[in-house]
Amino acid sequence: MPNDNNNNINPYFDGRREWNERYGSYIKQVNTWKIITFISLFTALASVAGLTYIGSKNKLVPYVVEVDKVGSIRAVNYAQQSNIDNKRVIKYSLAEFIQNFKTIYGDAKIQKDMIFKIYRYLSPSYPAYNMVNSYYKEHSPFERLSTETVRVKVNSIVKINKGTYQVDWEEIVSDPRGIKLRTDNFKASITTVIIPPNTQAEIMKNPIGLYIKEFNFSKIIK
Repeated sequence: MPNDNNNNINPYFDGRREWNERYGSYIKQVNTWKIITFISLFTALASVAGLTYIGSKNKLVPYVVEVDKVGSIRAVNYAQQSNIDNKRVIKYSLAEFIQNFKTIYGDAKIQKDMIFKIYRYLSPSYPAYNMVNSYYKEHSPFERLSTETVRVKVNSIVKINKGTYQVDWEEIVSDPRGIKLRTDNFKASITTVIIPPNTQAEIMKNPIGLYIKEFNFSKIIK
């Protein structure tokens, strides 16, 4: 009789079992690493997409200075798109412009700094730029500071129509010793335009993008 044990031997199944034992674990590991690689690749792509989105956002955060009706500082806040045209911010900027433009200080370095500040609101594209240049050629503040000083007090800034304001101020003129000589009163008509800044340099120079297009002033005779 044939041996029962020999009947149970099947070379095909034995070979398959040996192949599974020898290579099956390798295939399983390869499949596992494929899954891990796919997950890692997806995570990397998601990270790159996120960084690209964050990088495209504007990281520059300008501040808006809140002031009262004559330009005195009341609060400092983050600038929002909705308050770029805030009338108090514009009035503060116009008050700063007039004060730096007409103040005569006893120190040439400080005087130079004030002149630089007023040009933040001026552009060669508008008539106000040439008007200020002409005024400085005829009325040099550096020559005047040797004989007298001028302190500027802005009294009112009133909006006439869209983009145009009337500014009234007084100038307290003193001699080099600080003794008051007289008080002169002035008024000006200022037409403005807002061009939002696009670069960090523009934001540092002029945070709200306010530029003076036309500027005319006269002395009030009483």
